[in-house]
Amino acid sequence: MTTMKKTHWLRNTLIVLIICGLIGSALAAVLFFKENSQTYASASLLFSFEGAAEGKAPNGYPFDVSGLASDEVLEQALEASELTGTYTAEQLRGNLRVTGVYPERIAEQMTQYVSLLDASAGSQAAVTDYHATQYGVTLFNDFDRNISAGKLTGLLDNILTAYRGYFAKTYTASLEKKDPIDNLSEYDYAQQLEAVLETVRQQSRFAAEMQELAPDFLLDGKSFGDIAVRYQGLESDINRLDATITLNAVSKDQDRLKKRYEMEIRSQGFQLESMKEELKLIEEQVNSFDKDGIIYVSANGYLSKVGNETSNTYDKLVEKRKSVSDKIAEINATITLYQARLDDMTGAASVKTENESEDATAVEKLSKSELKELTETVETRIQGLIAKKTAVAADFAAMLDAYSAREINEKSVSVSGLKYKAPTLLSGAFIVKAIKTAGPICAVGFMVCMVLLILSRRKEYKAIQK
Repeated sequence: MTTMKKTHWLRNTLIVLIICGLIGSALAAVLFFKENSQTYASASLLFSFEGAAEGKAPNGYPFDVSGLASDEVLEQALEASELTGTYTAEQLRGNLRVTGVYPERIAEQMTQYVSLLDASAGSQAAVTDYHATQYGVTLFNDFDRNISAGKLTGLLDNILTAYRGYFAKTYTASLEKKDPIDNLSEYDYAQQLEAVLETVRQQSRFAAEMQELAPDFLLDGKSFGDIAVRYQGLESDINRLDATITLNAVSKDQDRLKKRYEMEIRSQGFQLESMKEELKLIEEQVNSFDKDGIIYVSANGYLSKVGNETSNTYDKLVEKRKSVSDKIAEINATITLYQARLDDMTGAASVKTENESEDATAVEKLSKSELKELTETVETRIQGLIAKKTAVAADFAAMLDAYSAREINEKSVSVSGLKYKAPTLLSGAFIVKAIKTAGPICAVGFMVCMVLLILSRRKEYKAIQK
């Protein structure tokens, strides 16, 4: 009889535990799908090139990851995934999430409250300058709940691949391959040199900046500093040829050149008059100021002496007067330069017209011949300078490409941890959730069974005693 009762209680306990387990599992499933209702693909994007921790790209300028959501990147990813027309860039953008990965200590400091009244808080506030070098990128399937795992992960992979190309194009150090003016031959010689000189100066400054940014970079034993030196030498050659053109008034059209000088003189003259009027007004204001003025303020029956802002205003006016005076001197120098060039042209013409003998005519013909020869020399030298500039620019571009390839590649802008996640009852996450949910319920059921068993045994014991 006792054995049957033991079997009876064991069977009932197992049944209760099974029922509690089923109830707990069902509740765990409901909670699991409620908490994990989204399906997504995720990956990590890591920047490991020099300067990434300071938020600077290889070209020395600040960078960010906003390009991941650009139309260019998303449309390229759709095309690579053969999903163009199926989905749009706008759909992907709304389901793309990018979050920076920060060390725990940095995150705590960035969210820590700092009193604005605490003068020592400045060092803590500096932590906001921290730049993440690793980002978590997640693509949710809300734009199409039925998209397969392979397509979703492939789409995210293509987005990150497209972004690497976008990053290389946007933040790489590169040289403009095309000159700002296509046909220099359509312009006069002075304008041709001016255009070439401006390009040379811009590229020379760029080479100097790159030398400062990457002083240790070498290509075939040459640095960016060597490129800058070559540009400086080319600039000197251009200036020498420009002086030859100016002194000899070499031009495709002498009348047009003369009119240009006259126009420049008139334009500079108008500006000079304007600057003189401005200087006159400033002089009047300076002379009318009392620099050491004092103001007395009455408060509660007492007079308080305070300084006024006249001194600061006076100093600014004096500084402005000097600036305007310097500008006037610069304009006068420009007018003198153009007037001298114009006098050279008109003076040469007057010498030829004052003497009308045959000898004078011969000199005039000889001068034209010499001028023609000099013009041909100038044209040849301009073409030589352009060829030299093109050669330096080609070496500079090759060096920039090599530097960019070293700084931006699959290792310095890397993708890792590509995975797909969807809520499923076969996942380890659900098992953990089921144990945490059903475990306490089963424990309660087991304790209830034990209490009932104890009460039953006490009742039987009392019955036996009687």
